Formats: sequence, C-alpha cells, structure tokens
Amino acid sequence: MNERLITRARPYKRKVWIVLSWLTLTSSNSNAVPAQMAIRQIADANAGASSPGSAGMPDTDSVYQAAVAKSAKQGKRSVPYIQSLIALGMHYNRANRFSDAGKALKQALQIIDAGALKPTPNAERKPERIIEKHESGDVVSAQVVRTPYPYEETLQELLPQLVTAELGTNELDLAERNLQRLLKLKGANQIADKLSLMSVYSSYAEIMRRRHRPKDAAMYQEKVDEINSSFKPL
Repeated sequence: MNERLITRARPYKRKVWIVLSWLTLTSSNSNAVPAQMAIRQIADANAGASSPGSAGMPDTDSVYQAAVAKSAKQGKRSVPYIQSLIALGMHYNRANRFSDAGKALKQALQIIDAGALKPTPNAERKPERIIEKHESGDVVSAQVVRTPYPYEETLQELLPQLVTAELGTNELDLAERNLQRLLKLKGANQIADKLSLMSVYSSYAEIMRRRHRPKDAAMYQEKVDEINSSFKPL
C-alpha cells in the first residue's frame, strides 16, 4: 500500500495541537495498493489525467478493461493485475452489472487463493507505532507508522465488493460464505478492521431481510449502528 496521509487536529494540553499522519513501513510485499489507486496510476500514465470516476473523467468499461489488459503484461499473478480486476469489478458494481462484477472479482480471488498473495504470519505482525516530535509554536506532530498486510488488506477490499455482486445476483449462500471469510480477516489498521466488520454486519442484515428473518436482520443492523456510533468525530 502506498503512503497515506490523514490529518486532524485536536487540543493537546494547553495551546498545543497534534497532527496525525499515517505512514507505511516498507516490506517485501508493499507493492499491494488499493484497486482505485492502481487504476488511477494506470489512467494517469496513459492519459496524464485524473482517474476514472473522478469529476469530468470517464467511468467506462473500456478504461477499466484497458487497465486489465495493460497490467496483464506484468503477469496474471501480479499485484497490478489483481488490483485491476478488483477495480473492474467495482466499476461493474457501480453500474449494477452484478454478474459481470462477480466474474472479475472471482477471478481476482482465485489468483490470490492460488498463492499470489499470502497471509501475514503472526511473527511478522507489528503493532502500530506513534512517533511524536515537538515542533515550534507549541505544536506536536505525531506519525502513526504501520506495516502493510497486502493479503489481508486486499481481501478486505475485494470480498465486500464480491458480496455486493453476489447479493445483486441473489447468490445468498455464496455471499454468506464470503462474509464468514471476511470475518476472519484482521489487518494492521483498527479503523479498517472496524469498517470491514460494519460491512459484514450490514450485508448479513440484507441477507436476513431477503430470507424473511426480520429479527435477525434487525440484530445485525444494530451491530452496524453500534460500530458506527463508536467512531469519534474529528
């Protein structure tokens, strides 16, 4: 995952503010990047412009299919190829073409499951670290440094999209199976993990509604609301 920067300010003692930035430690597998970032990089290289889906930019089949074809030249087990398939699936989901989305996303998942990405061993998992630095003007900057988990983070992006596609084609059993898999994933970022859990419970609520089990649907929706309310405003 590429470096991300998130900033916020809050009081820190008296007349002191803290700026938080999320950085990524390099690793042997750090070339795994989110699908939307991958498609942006390909589009920028091809057209020198913003990514598809941006204001004034095309969000068309041809753009995403061209990205898949281009990344295939790097190998059909490569991270760019996986990410381009995920981006294509996301595009189809936005267009409510759930069958097409499912095909692209299942292909990406098959490549991962064949060993293109591997789970992060427990021995290599490192907790996030906060490095504080006192700046001038009573300001303290804090860097939150984390190690990327390419396998876990890629699946946290892929599986919710695949579930969306499967719900769109009413493949409830397949969707539930992938939700169970998503439940077992744990990445490096607590916020991302909570968002992933929200996605699981929200999809379960939809499955229960379709199975005419309103009490179970309400239970899962309550779990979604509880997690959502746990986030503190910036």
